[in-house]
Amino acid sequence: MRALRENPLLRYHLLGATRHRWRRQPWLYGAAVLGIGLVYLLVLQLTVFNEASIFATLWLALFVMCIAAPLMAYNLFSLEYEKQTWESLALTRLTAREIFWGKYGAALARVALTTLLFAPFLLTTHHATTYVITAAFTVLFSWGALLVSVGLWLSFKLKRTLTTAATLYAGQVFVLLLFPFLYLLFSGGSDPSTSTIEGVQSYRDGMLAWVASLFEGTLIIFANPFYLASQLNDLSVSPSWWWGSTDWDAYVNGLRYMLWGFAQSAMYLGLGAMFAGFAYRGVKISWRK
Repeated sequence: MRALRENPLLRYHLLGATRHRWRRQPWLYGAAVLGIGLVYLLVLQLTVFNEASIFATLWLALFVMCIAAPLMAYNLFSLEYEKQTWESLALTRLTAREIFWGKYGAALARVALTTLLFAPFLLTTHHATTYVITAAFTVLFSWGALLVSVGLWLSFKLKRTLTTAATLYAGQVFVLLLFPFLYLLFSGGSDPSTSTIEGVQSYRDGMLAWVASLFEGTLIIFANPFYLASQLNDLSVSPSWWWGSTDWDAYVNGLRYMLWGFAQSAMYLGLGAMFAGFAYRGVKISWRK
């Protein structure tokens, strides 16, 4: 941990680069911060006074994270190649691990900061339980961590800033919109949650339900963070008038037994660790050269 704090590359990406941008264009960045701050306060006011549900607040937070997280990692390595400074960086006393964590650590810190900025939204949601709020925070951070991990790897692999950014945003369109659309198209528009989740009556059933969703293709829907948010909302609302209390209790208990929200977060973090590992392996090989 001490070596991470003393990493000069990490300090540069967290503070140095930002300070240089402010010095070059203070009016532009000052206006941007002021505008974003005013919009933030306006949306927070709307959320608090309208007693928004976890569905609305988490959707908003995920939407912002989908836009902001790629911007935190899309140029971390590609900019070094485009400015032809990678060789100079590799020749410094920094090890491959320090170079990797200097860039990846800065991206994760920005994701954590973005998650904290949405704390007032998530903590003031209407009728949200501790389980729901904790799961919402975990999902938001882990999804952002996955995006910056993929962005870090693509930035190193593609070596082009614009190509990396385009790939990240296009990939999100495919994963979050096109794949669920294809599933619903070929399944006749049926919601896979009702029959699957109601039958889960223990944590063992929940684990088996996740394994079954992998082979049935429903994992495309269950792992979607926006679909996750809509079902997470069911854990904090009263039964719908057209559902019997027994069916509703079975559905809500099924969500809990599947560790809804936490299971998907573990998937995101696992995939993020895998892509980060790919990026670190590439940095280590290039550093040796």
